[in-house]
Amino acid sequence: MLEEAAREWRAYTEYLTVMKGASPNTVAAYGRDIKDFLSYVQTVPAEVSVADVEGWMVRLSKNENGARSVARKLSAVRGFYRFLMERGWAKDDPTETVPLPKLPQTLPKALSVADVKKLLLAPLGSTPAEVRLRLIIQLLYATGLRVSELCNLTLDAVADGDGVVLRVTGKGGKTRMVPLGDVAAHTLRGYLNDARPKMRGSTGQWVFASPDGHTPLTRVRVFQLLKEAGQRVGVEVAPHHLRHTFATHLLQNDADLRAVQVMLGHASLNTTQIYTKVAGERLRETLEKHHPLSNSKLGAASKRSGTR
Repeated sequence: MLEEAAREWRAYTEYLTVMKGASPNTVAAYGRDIKDFLSYVQTVPAEVSVADVEGWMVRLSKNENGARSVARKLSAVRGFYRFLMERGWAKDDPTETVPLPKLPQTLPKALSVADVKKLLLAPLGSTPAEVRLRLIIQLLYATGLRVSELCNLTLDAVADGDGVVLRVTGKGGKTRMVPLGDVAAHTLRGYLNDARPKMRGSTGQWVFASPDGHTPLTRVRVFQLLKEAGQRVGVEVAPHHLRHTFATHLLQNDADLRAVQVMLGHASLNTTQIYTKVAGERLRETLEKHHPLSNSKLGAASKRSGTR
C-alpha cells in the first residue's frame, strides 16, 4: 500500500473508532476490506477509476467470495470514499456507479419453541460456571441482545428496582434500555449475588468477565459455551440464533413491530421487518402441517380414497 493511501486508511479507521463509535470488530473488518482494496489498486485513492473497482470485485469473486461478502467489502470501500470526499481528499467516488451484487434473500434462522424449551431446561448444574451459562441463554433469548452487547455488559448497566432493566450500548455507541422478564431477572440476581463472586475475574466491572478480570468474556467463548449447551440437548444454536428467535417469537405473538425494533436496537424499521417474513413462514409451515385443508393432507386423503 502506498504511503499516502496508508495515511488516509489510518485516518478513516481512527474516524470510525473516535467519531462513529464503531466496535473494535467493525473497525478491524472495515480496515481489512479497505486495505485489501488499496493493495489491489496500487495507487492513491483519489486516482482510482471505476474500472479499478470493477477489477477488484472480479478478483474477489474469482477467489470464491460469495455475493454477500463482495457486497460487504464494496460497502466498506464506499464508506471510505464518503469520508475522503467530506475532507476534500478525493473529488469523486469511483464506487458510486458500481452496483452491489444481487443478494439471495435469506431469512435468519429462528429456533422452534420446542427447541428453546430444550435449551432453557437443559440439565445444567449449580456450579458458578453453569449458573452463568443458564443466564447467558436466558438473557440472549429474553432480550435479543447481540453477542457483543452481552459480552460488554457492565455491573453499572444493571438497574434493579421494581424490575431489572439493562442499559445496553449497541452499534454506533447508541444506548437503549432493555427490560428483563421475571425469570431472567431472577437468574441474573442469583448469578450476581451468589455465583459471580465465586468466579475468577469477579473483581472487575464486567457482568461476564474473562478469568483475568480485566476484559469481558469473549464472543468466541460465548459461541463455544452455547454450542456445548446445545449439544447436550440436541439443538444447534449460536448467539445470533437466539436474537433472531427472540424477534420471531415476539412477532408470532402479535408484538408491535416498532417495539421490537427498539428492543433489538435497529436504526431502521426495514431491518426489523425481515422477522415478519420469518414469522409468516413459520405460521405457513404450521398451517400446512396441521390444518385439514392443507395440500399434504388433501393429497394423502386423495390417495386413500383412490385405493378404495
